[in-house]
Amino acid sequence: MGVPKGFEGLRFACGCISARRDGCGEPWAGVAKHKLINNGTKEEILNLAAQEPRTISQLAGALDLSAASVHKHVSEMIGSELLRESEEWERRHPAERYYEPNFLVVKAGERDELEALCREMAGRIADLFEKRRARLERALNKTDLAARGWTFSDLAQYLYAKTQRGARGLLEERGALPPPEEHRNGAKWVFWAEEPSADANPRAGKKTPAGRRP
Repeated sequence: MGVPKGFEGLRFACGCISARRDGCGEPWAGVAKHKLINNGTKEEILNLAAQEPRTISQLAGALDLSAASVHKHVSEMIGSELLRESEEWERRHPAERYYEPNFLVVKAGERDELEALCREMAGRIADLFEKRRARLERALNKTDLAARGWTFSDLAQYLYAKTQRGARGLLEERGALPPPEEHRNGAKWVFWAEEPSADANPRAGKKTPAGRRP
């Protein structure tokens, strides 16, 4: 557990650093808590498979590793549901198994329209946080935190995280955000990745978007 008997335990800034299975954390924290991407090789495999679905032998050749070593990593990520077999590519090449990420991968060329709206909403949230600073400081001054020497600067990240998590909870209650999904191994998470513009592959737009659930 990592928590003394008789205590509920501290809720850290991110649940991913806690030994407890539950607790305060982001919906993707389960990936870290369960060590599903626990080494660089798994991350390299996910990066290669996100470019386009690949076979064990293709991954092994690209990474200069043995097929047996890559097979072990791929099997573990299939078990944790981070990878899946690519049905479309296997229809084209029925004699081989191709693997792709089993989570959303947002390609660089796919996010322009979304990014503009996200920037607009981020600006409004930032404006609201700054607008409420004086009220937050007054509220802080009424607590023992101020008497113990803590300032708004010390609490600013906590206050923002508290606001963000509160908004996420409300949106989940309203059905506007999906809650973390429980996977076969018992881990609960919502996960995604974003391709930086520097890694953009013009051919990638022609493929089945990685992470689309069957």
